[in-house]
Amino acid sequence: MKKAFHYLIILSALFFYSCNDVVQIKLDEGSKLIVIDAFVNDLREKQKIRVITSDNYFSNRAAPPVTNATVILKDLTSGQQYNFTYETDGYYTYAINAADTIAKINHSYVLNVSIDGYTYYSSCSQKRTAVLDTILAQQDNGGGFGPPSKDSSYSCLLFARDKADNNPDYYWIKTFRNDTLFNGSADINICIDGTGGVATDAPQDTIMFTPPATLLSFKTYKKFESCKVQIHSLSRENYFFFIQALAQINNGGLFATTPENVKTNIITPEGAKIKAIGRFNMASVVEQKIIVK
Repeated sequence: MKKAFHYLIILSALFFYSCNDVVQIKLDEGSKLIVIDAFVNDLREKQKIRVITSDNYFSNRAAPPVTNATVILKDLTSGQQYNFTYETDGYYTYAINAADTIAKINHSYVLNVSIDGYTYYSSCSQKRTAVLDTILAQQDNGGGFGPPSKDSSYSCLLFARDKADNNPDYYWIKTFRNDTLFNGSADINICIDGTGGVATDAPQDTIMFTPPATLLSFKTYKKFESCKVQIHSLSRENYFFFIQALAQINNGGLFATTPENVKTNIITPEGAKIKAIGRFNMASVVEQKIIVK
């Protein structure tokens, strides 16, 4: 009996020892992709286009930059050409003259990104933006009774007007606190003709942008902080890119659907071994900034 018990202890020890073995699993890293982020606008500031490569899903490092690309933006309407220069982290930049701008309304553009002998390209026309009337800071009382305290937070409201005609306008509204952009997925604010919220069609145009006003994100402000708003024009294709991207970001839970690749407007040349994805957009921008008081 003692001998059987002794064997049982040995077998148990071997069993638990085997549970500590590390199992190495070889995972398919997938195909490498070139990613081009080219949202250019008419603000008189340094314009940036980022070119990186994708990394495997479980990587915790920064996306590998493409450092040897030739990035050229061409204005097909005026014939001007803008050569972007590499800086760091995959960013290619063009310094704007204080009296000029790259992007011009109703001009057509083509972006060429040449890598290892292959030229990836995309085309886009510049759309108009809205008219921004004012930003209003509204003091919150936290839902309690009595007057707000001196340390109360503030919400900011946007008053703007769409340009009314038979042409639908697509907008991306960016909100900043102290010049820091709210850039989380919940902060992506897009609309057609200022209707507010995600829409897939614009049945009619209206001069009212967000009647009577729209809440600028769900973030709050303290007294003497700044609130800045920018309204960027989007092409119709880039508007629907955001809709698809948001659908994939929020695709989870019990009723999740099969994930799908988000569409790109970057064209990969024939014969290129590495495919490119990403977006190219030329934006007209109107902006305004207030100090919360």
